[in-house]
Amino acid sequence: MQAFSLREIECEAQRKLDPAVYDYFAGGADDEITLRSNETAFAKIGLLPRVMRGAGPVKLETTILGHQISLPVLVAPTAFHKLAHSEGECATARAAAAAGTIMIVSMASTVAIEDVATALRQKAGAKDNLWFQIYLQPDLGFTESIIRRAEAAGCSALVVTVDSPTFGSRHRDLRNRFNDLPSGMCCENLRERVNRNGRGRASQILFSPEFSWKDIDWLRKVTQRQVVLKGIVHPEDAKLAL
Repeated sequence: MQAFSLREIECEAQRKLDPAVYDYFAGGADDEITLRSNETAFAKIGLLPRVMRGAGPVKLETTILGHQISLPVLVAPTAFHKLAHSEGECATARAAAAAGTIMIVSMASTVAIEDVATALRQKAGAKDNLWFQIYLQPDLGFTESIIRRAEAAGCSALVVTVDSPTFGSRHRDLRNRFNDLPSGMCCENLRERVNRNGRGRASQILFSPEFSWKDIDWLRKVTQRQVVLKGIVHPEDAKLAL
């Protein structure tokens, strides 16, 4: 199928993917009220164009945090791309590079950040067009070790998810009994050690309601990379972030 819109791409994904995998990507938490509200809010955003302005060819290029991109759209951090495609996040990185925009690699990527970086740069030499998303972990030493890997791979910004004090109750996943990755697949950025068979054990991402602004202060001390906070909704939190 040749898809001409995002909705058609979504329909094609539903046709091709295992139902449990599709539900994982498409679903939200609990009654999915926030998911529907987000889609409704986005649909209400409209353009009020001016005419006869003599502006010439349309240009969508812009900059974000000093990085030049071809259009004001980024690839958001999502986990487990190998569930959808055998090349996983490497395929996504090549697509982002071809589109001339930034890919934000999830901490829960099924491809190691080093390999994602290689795939992106082989496609278009997309220097600095790779960011890395992290969940701060109670073990800050472990968190710092992952940050160092992202820095070494060339990630130019760290995107910290700040609105996940706990993991949401995802009803679709519960119904599908989707609670683990298939054999041979893991969160490669969380691989702690390799056993004699060459297979690693992935650490579980831990969520904690105890994280606070002091942990962002800690992060700013351990990295020189730009820091983005993902998940801020309240205006007062935005002021605190500034």
